[in-house]
Amino acid sequence: MAFLPEEAGPLRGRTVVVVDVLRATTSLLVMLERGCAEVLIAPSVEAARRYHQAHPDVLLAGEQGGRAPAGFDFGNSPVAFAAAALAGRRVVFATTNGTRAMHMAREASPVLLGCLRNRSAVAREALSAARDGVGLSVVCAGREGRFSLDDAYTAGAIVAAALSGREGAGSVDLTDAAMAALELYRGTAQPAALFRRTRAGQNVIAIGLAEDLDYCAEPDRSETVPRLGDRVQVVAQ
Repeated sequence: MAFLPEEAGPLRGRTVVVVDVLRATTSLLVMLERGCAEVLIAPSVEAARRYHQAHPDVLLAGEQGGRAPAGFDFGNSPVAFAAAALAGRRVVFATTNGTRAMHMAREASPVLLGCLRNRSAVAREALSAARDGVGLSVVCAGREGRFSLDDAYTAGAIVAAALSGREGAGSVDLTDAAMAALELYRGTAQPAALFRRTRAGQNVIAIGLAEDLDYCAEPDRSETVPRLGDRVQVVAQ
Protein backbone atom coordinates (compact mmCIF):
# COMPACT_ATOMS: atom_id res chain seq x y z
CA MET A 1 0.00 0.00 0.00
CA ALA A 2 1.23 3.46 -0.90
CA PHE A 3 -0.62 6.65 0.01
CA LEU A 4 1.31 8.47 -2.74
CA PRO A 5 2.84 7.14 -5.98
CA GLU A 6 6.27 8.35 -4.83
CA GLU A 7 6.01 6.01 -1.81
CA ALA A 8 5.30 2.88 -3.84
CA GLY A 9 8.90 1.85 -4.54
CA PRO A 10 9.81 -0.31 -7.56
CA LEU A 11 6.68 -1.67 -9.20
CA ARG A 12 8.06 -3.69 -12.10
CA GLY A 13 6.69 -7.22 -11.91
CA ARG A 14 4.05 -6.38 -9.31
CA THR A 15 0.28 -6.26 -9.61
CA VAL A 16 -0.85 -2.68 -8.94
CA VAL A 17 -4.24 -1.10 -8.31
CA VAL A 18 -4.20 2.67 -8.88
CA VAL A 19 -6.86 4.64 -6.98
CA ASP A 20 -8.04 8.19 -7.65
CA VAL A 21 -11.65 7.97 -6.52
CA LEU A 22 -12.28 11.75 -6.87
CA ARG A 23 -12.44 11.44 -9.77
CA ALA A 24 -10.12 10.00 -12.42
CA THR A 25 -10.44 6.26 -11.86
CA THR A 26 -14.21 6.60 -11.39
CA SER A 27 -14.49 8.65 -14.59
CA LEU A 28 -12.36 6.19 -16.54
CA LEU A 29 -14.51 3.29 -15.37
CA VAL A 30 -17.62 5.10 -16.59
CA MET A 31 -16.04 5.89 -19.98
CA LEU A 32 -15.45 2.18 -20.57
CA GLU A 33 -18.96 1.32 -19.39
CA ARG A 34 -20.31 3.82 -21.91
CA GLY A 35 -18.56 1.94 -24.69
CA CYS A 36 -15.38 3.92 -25.38
CA ALA A 37 -13.26 2.08 -27.90
CA GLU A 38 -10.11 3.33 -26.17
CA VAL A 39 -9.05 5.74 -23.42
CA LEU A 40 -5.58 7.20 -23.87
CA ILE A 41 -3.87 8.28 -20.64
CA ALA A 42 -1.82 11.46 -21.10
CA PRO A 43 0.70 12.65 -18.50
CA SER A 44 -0.44 16.28 -18.74
CA VAL A 45 -3.05 18.55 -20.29
CA GLU A 46 -0.41 19.81 -22.73
CA ALA A 47 0.40 16.24 -23.83
CA ALA A 48 -3.32 15.56 -24.32
CA ARG A 49 -3.62 18.63 -26.52
CA ARG A 50 -0.62 17.54 -28.61
CA TYR A 51 -2.13 14.09 -29.06
CA HIS A 52 -5.45 15.62 -30.11
CA GLN A 53 -3.72 17.87 -32.65
CA ALA A 54 -2.19 14.79 -34.25
CA HIS A 55 -5.45 12.80 -33.97
CA PRO A 56 -8.33 15.27 -34.29
CA ASP A 57 -10.98 12.53 -34.21
CA VAL A 58 -10.06 11.78 -30.57
CA LEU A 59 -12.13 13.50 -27.86
CA LEU A 60 -10.35 15.56 -25.20
CA ALA A 61 -11.21 14.98 -21.54
CA GLY A 62 -9.60 16.04 -18.28
CA GLU A 63 -9.18 18.79 -15.75
CA GLN A 64 -6.99 21.50 -14.28
CA GLY A 65 -8.05 22.69 -10.85
CA GLY A 66 -11.07 20.40 -11.19
CA ARG A 67 -12.44 22.17 -14.28
CA ALA A 68 -12.29 21.22 -17.96
CA PRO A 69 -9.37 23.03 -19.66
CA ALA A 70 -10.16 25.40 -22.50
CA GLY A 71 -11.09 23.58 -25.67
CA PHE A 72 -11.72 20.19 -24.01
CA ASP A 73 -14.84 18.22 -24.90
CA PHE A 74 -15.27 16.93 -21.33
CA GLY A 75 -14.02 17.66 -17.85
CA ASN A 76 -13.51 14.92 -15.27
CA SER A 77 -17.10 14.37 -14.14
CA PRO A 78 -18.26 10.75 -13.94
CA VAL A 79 -21.87 11.94 -13.84
CA ALA A 80 -21.35 13.79 -17.13
CA PHE A 81 -19.64 10.77 -18.69
CA ALA A 82 -22.54 8.54 -17.59
CA ALA A 83 -24.87 10.61 -19.79
CA ALA A 84 -22.48 11.03 -22.74
CA ALA A 85 -22.64 9.29 -26.12
CA LEU A 86 -19.21 7.65 -26.11
CA ALA A 87 -19.79 4.31 -27.84
CA GLY A 88 -16.99 3.60 -30.27
CA ARG A 89 -15.16 6.85 -29.53
CA ARG A 90 -11.53 7.30 -28.52
CA VAL A 91 -10.77 9.70 -25.66
CA VAL A 92 -7.46 11.18 -24.53
CA PHE A 93 -7.63 11.86 -20.78
CA ALA A 94 -5.42 14.01 -18.54
CA THR A 95 -5.94 14.96 -14.88
CA THR A 96 -3.85 16.55 -12.17
CA ASN A 97 -3.35 13.43 -10.04
CA GLY A 98 -4.93 10.27 -11.40
CA THR A 99 -3.44 10.04 -14.88
CA ARG A 100 -0.05 11.06 -13.46
CA ALA A 101 -0.25 8.12 -11.02
CA MET A 102 -1.15 5.76 -13.86
CA HIS A 103 1.93 6.88 -15.76
CA MET A 104 4.12 6.35 -12.70
CA ALA A 105 2.76 2.81 -12.26
CA ARG A 106 3.02 1.78 -15.91
CA GLU A 107 5.98 -0.59 -15.40
CA ALA A 108 3.86 -2.84 -13.19
CA SER A 109 1.95 -5.73 -14.72
CA PRO A 110 -0.96 -5.65 -14.61
CA VAL A 111 -2.00 -2.11 -13.68
CA LEU A 112 -5.65 -2.14 -12.64
CA LEU A 113 -7.73 0.98 -11.98
CA GLY A 114 -9.90 0.95 -8.88
CA CYS A 115 -12.58 3.05 -7.23
CA LEU A 116 -15.51 2.38 -4.91
CA ARG A 117 -17.86 1.54 -7.77
CA ASN A 118 -15.75 -1.49 -8.77
CA ARG A 119 -14.01 -2.18 -5.46
CA SER A 120 -14.97 -5.87 -5.12
CA ALA A 121 -14.37 -6.63 -8.79
CA VAL A 122 -10.94 -4.97 -8.78
CA ALA A 123 -10.00 -6.75 -5.54
CA ARG A 124 -10.86 -10.14 -7.05
CA GLU A 125 -8.93 -9.44 -10.24
CA ALA A 126 -5.92 -8.10 -8.34
CA LEU A 127 -5.76 -11.18 -6.11
CA SER A 128 -6.06 -13.47 -9.11
CA ALA A 129 -3.23 -11.64 -10.90
CA ALA A 130 -1.05 -11.68 -7.78
CA ARG A 131 -1.01 -15.46 -7.33
CA ASP A 132 2.23 -17.45 -7.26
CA GLY A 133 4.14 -15.00 -5.11
CA VAL A 134 3.69 -11.89 -7.26
CA GLY A 135 3.48 -8.80 -5.05
CA LEU A 136 0.35 -6.67 -4.91
CA SER A 137 0.33 -2.91 -4.29
CA VAL A 138 -2.56 -0.48 -3.98
CA VAL A 139 -1.29 2.96 -5.00
CA CYS A 140 -3.23 6.10 -4.14
CA ALA A 141 -2.92 9.05 -6.50
CA GLY A 142 -3.05 11.57 -3.66
CA ARG A 143 -3.70 15.25 -4.23
CA GLU A 144 -0.92 17.38 -5.66
CA GLY A 145 1.78 15.33 -3.96
CA ARG A 146 0.02 15.09 -0.61
CA PHE A 147 -1.98 12.48 1.27
CA SER A 148 -5.62 12.21 0.17
CA LEU A 149 -8.17 10.93 2.68
CA ASP A 150 -10.68 9.91 0.02
CA ASP A 151 -8.12 7.74 -1.80
CA ALA A 152 -6.94 6.19 1.48
CA TYR A 153 -10.53 5.31 2.40
CA THR A 154 -11.11 3.74 -1.01
CA ALA A 155 -7.86 1.77 -0.77
CA GLY A 156 -9.10 0.44 2.58
CA ALA A 157 -12.39 -0.55 0.96
CA ILE A 158 -10.50 -2.51 -1.70
CA VAL A 159 -8.34 -4.19 0.97
CA ALA A 160 -11.50 -5.15 2.89
CA ALA A 161 -13.01 -6.66 -0.26
CA ALA A 162 -9.80 -8.61 -0.88
CA LEU A 163 -9.82 -10.02 2.65
CA SER A 164 -13.48 -11.04 2.41
CA GLY A 165 -13.01 -13.22 -0.67
CA ARG A 166 -11.95 -16.85 -0.70
CA GLU A 167 -8.71 -16.03 -2.47
CA GLY A 168 -7.74 -13.40 0.09
CA ALA A 169 -8.87 -15.05 3.31
CA GLY A 170 -5.78 -15.94 5.32
CA SER A 171 -3.39 -15.30 2.42
CA VAL A 172 -2.94 -11.50 2.42
CA ASP A 173 -0.05 -10.06 4.43
CA LEU A 174 -0.91 -6.43 5.17
CA THR A 175 1.60 -3.62 5.53
CA ASP A 176 1.10 -0.97 8.20
CA ALA A 177 -0.24 1.40 5.52
CA ALA A 178 -2.77 -1.22 4.39
CA MET A 179 -3.88 -1.79 7.97
CA ALA A 180 -4.31 1.97 8.46
CA ALA A 181 -6.42 2.24 5.31
CA LEU A 182 -8.49 -0.76 6.39
CA GLU A 183 -9.17 0.78 9.82
CA LEU A 184 -10.19 4.05 8.15
CA TYR A 185 -12.63 2.17 5.94
CA ARG A 186 -14.07 0.14 8.81
CA GLY A 187 -14.52 3.23 10.96
CA THR A 188 -16.38 5.27 8.32
CA ALA A 189 -20.08 4.58 7.83
CA GLN A 190 -20.88 7.20 5.18
CA PRO A 191 -18.28 7.63 2.42
CA ALA A 192 -20.24 10.43 0.71
CA ALA A 193 -20.14 12.46 3.92
CA LEU A 194 -16.42 11.79 4.27
CA PHE A 195 -15.77 12.83 0.68
CA ARG A 196 -17.57 16.13 1.27
CA ARG A 197 -15.14 16.96 4.07
CA THR A 198 -11.93 16.25 2.17
CA ARG A 199 -9.97 18.89 0.26
CA ALA A 200 -10.68 17.18 -3.05
CA GLY A 201 -14.37 16.88 -2.22
CA GLN A 202 -14.62 20.52 -1.18
CA ASN A 203 -13.06 21.52 -4.48
CA VAL A 204 -15.60 19.43 -6.40
CA ILE A 205 -18.41 21.14 -4.46
CA ALA A 206 -16.90 24.58 -5.11
CA ILE A 207 -16.99 24.05 -8.88
CA GLY A 208 -20.64 23.02 -8.75
CA LEU A 209 -20.30 19.26 -9.21
CA ALA A 210 -21.37 17.94 -5.80
CA GLU A 211 -23.39 15.19 -7.49
CA ASP A 212 -20.09 13.62 -8.52
CA LEU A 213 -19.29 12.93 -4.86
CA ASP A 214 -22.43 10.87 -4.30
CA TYR A 215 -21.77 8.99 -7.54
CA CYS A 216 -18.15 8.25 -6.60
CA ALA A 217 -19.21 7.09 -3.12
CA GLU A 218 -21.48 4.28 -4.33
CA PRO A 219 -19.75 0.90 -3.75
CA ASP A 220 -19.91 -2.20 -5.90
CA ARG A 221 -21.97 -0.87 -8.79
CA SER A 222 -19.75 -2.27 -11.54
CA GLU A 223 -17.96 -5.46 -12.53
CA THR A 224 -15.78 -3.58 -15.03
CA VAL A 225 -12.06 -3.49 -14.16
CA PRO A 226 -10.06 -1.12 -16.38
CA ARG A 227 -6.43 -2.11 -16.94
CA LEU A 228 -3.56 -0.50 -18.75
CA GLY A 229 -2.81 -2.19 -22.04
CA ASP A 230 -6.37 -3.29 -22.77
CA ARG A 231 -8.79 -0.52 -23.79
CA VAL A 232 -6.70 1.86 -21.72
CA GLN A 233 -3.35 2.90 -23.15
CA VAL A 234 -0.63 5.22 -21.88
CA VAL A 235 0.55 7.86 -24.36
CA ALA A 236 3.98 9.47 -24.27
CA GLN A 237 4.99 12.98 -23.31
